[in-house]
Amino acid sequence: MTGFRRRPDGPTAADTHDPPAAPAARWAVRGRPLSSYLAEALGSAWLVLAALTAVSLTMRADGAYLSSWPLLPRLAVVGVSVGGVVAVFALTPPGKESGAHLNPAISLFMALRGVLGVADLIAYGVFQLTGSVLGVLLARTLWGERVTEVHYGLIQPGTGWDGSVAVVLGELLSTAVLLWVLAAMTSRPRPRSTPWVLGAVVAALITSTGSRTGAGFNPARNFGPHVVSGDYHLFWAYMLAPLAGAAVAASVPALLGARPAWTHRVCCARDIHRHHPRPPRSRHRAPTSSR
Repeated sequence: MTGFRRRPDGPTAADTHDPPAAPAARWAVRGRPLSSYLAEALGSAWLVLAALTAVSLTMRADGAYLSSWPLLPRLAVVGVSVGGVVAVFALTPPGKESGAHLNPAISLFMALRGVLGVADLIAYGVFQLTGSVLGVLLARTLWGERVTEVHYGLIQPGTGWDGSVAVVLGELLSTAVLLWVLAAMTSRPRPRSTPWVLGAVVAALITSTGSRTGAGFNPARNFGPHVVSGDYHLFWAYMLAPLAGAAVAASVPALLGARPAWTHRVCCARDIHRHHPRPPRSRHRAPTSSR
């Protein structure tokens, strides 16, 4: 008989001694699989879609849906929606592969801390911004006039915070706070709760600062709404202030002599609950010599 050859029974020498070779990535850019960049685009589109969905339900001018609620609960709905997307995506296989940044400021922060290369930084940023535009187009396709009536969810400052200085300072400080929490979590192997902690910080920042600066602290969050709506008011501030916040957040730990980042990922493929900086002690005492 010809065709298939029967495998001999029992393990072979290769099975017992040589580990299976890892398959090479079919599509790679400078050694990193293209799927990592596509994951950032997918996650950014999902984040913007969730944000615009929440905004279309809470920030309408006609009082429909949840727009009749007081402002603080409405901001909390938006914050929980965006923070929940960040946490959930970080736990998905695409999020674990790319690191679930979904924010050029986070990617810049990781690059400044030495765990992300310059080429990856540029590619991550391009795919995150592309995903932002796709997220707006998808939201418009799904919800139609609900999205256009809230001006595509474009983030703008509240009354009394219209000055560019206030927006820049607010966005810079909000981004720095988020990244300092991230720095504390990525300086060592992290517990499984890391994505949820970051999601909670995002929700808290949106709820507390949304009525003032708009609570962007993510260039990818506002890039798509700016492009699709054609409204570029304070575009430079919402793009550059979070990046400046990343530079500040990365410089402070360095000045304080903090440990470098352990990984560029928000959540790793294998969650590590305990980290022992030194080998654990043996429970058995070494035998003593009898004299």
